[in-house]
Amino acid sequence: MPELSSQIFLDGSSVDFTAASLKERGDNSAAQLDFMLPTAAPNYRKFWNKEVMVFFNSSDTYPAFRGHIMNTTVNADNSVKFTAVDALGYLTGHSKAEVVLDDSSNIDGLTAGGSLIKMIRLSNLESSIGTDYLGDTTPIVANNKPRGTLVILNIIKDLLSQAVDMTNKDLPRDNLIKVMDDGSQAQLRIEVKTDIENTNPVKYYSYEDNIINFNVKNRDIPTSITVSGDGVAATFRHSSAESALGNSMKSVSNPKLKSRAECMDFAQKVFLANIRDKYEYTLDTFEGLYLKENDVIHIRDDKTGIEGNFRIIGKSVTFGPNQFRLQLTINQRPPILAQFLT
Repeated sequence: MPELSSQIFLDGSSVDFTAASLKERGDNSAAQLDFMLPTAAPNYRKFWNKEVMVFFNSSDTYPAFRGHIMNTTVNADNSVKFTAVDALGYLTGHSKAEVVLDDSSNIDGLTAGGSLIKMIRLSNLESSIGTDYLGDTTPIVANNKPRGTLVILNIIKDLLSQAVDMTNKDLPRDNLIKVMDDGSQAQLRIEVKTDIENTNPVKYYSYEDNIINFNVKNRDIPTSITVSGDGVAATFRHSSAESALGNSMKSVSNPKLKSRAECMDFAQKVFLANIRDKYEYTLDTFEGLYLKENDVIHIRDDKTGIEGNFRIIGKSVTFGPNQFRLQLTINQRPPILAQFLT
């Protein structure tokens, strides 16, 4: 178990917390930090929406988490629980940021990355959400000139659903938005999901070295997939898989497809990419504290015979003066079309 000198800064000042947990769920959802302070000051409400930062070690250059307080709860013992979310929390959750788009103020002609940058500016969120490293989707897609009072998240969700990378023709991959930190501000970044078969792992795991526990659970696999192309559409349905795995539907847009046959072929590839990713794994370990979503690791589990590269999709860290637990959520194949937190 590593020795940590964890620090939490609330509104610029270090606080003496008794316990904390950080959950990064991935799939374009906000990371959440919960931490406890031993006593509840009468004016604790003044911290709502204030910045909070976490450093796992006092020597760290960049915070492991940067966000804002979105809820506080006073417990029976007079302690107070603070809940914070990262930069994506402004776009997800119950209070999703909106923009008004019309003929005079719009995002017409912009790509997904350009659209997000302008909508963040129109929502006056530039001080909370950085876009210096945002980049763009692979492949690049343009918006369809949306109009009205719209949720930023929904617009970006639609654009990401159209950006499907086919560099590896047998493995369609979608794009994701992740949060990074430049030392002074939380920054958003768009990345295509990792092709694990052609990526070098950043860390290796085995029971002999650093695995505490390794668990496997089933994923929800789409067995009926509808693909919409350029004025055409087709639905692929796998009856035998439906009998074994249940009836789960998925809709995919790919404007590059010009015929029903192309749509059907693409739908089959989406199914195969997901069926090869039918398991989700959780790994308890004491190494990998700074791993992020989309990083690739290599695991060898002699107990189950599982060995290979895996992609990080989430992380849970429980830490405090006398506790530490790290759990990684991983899978081998990127599921097509990430699901947004609603």
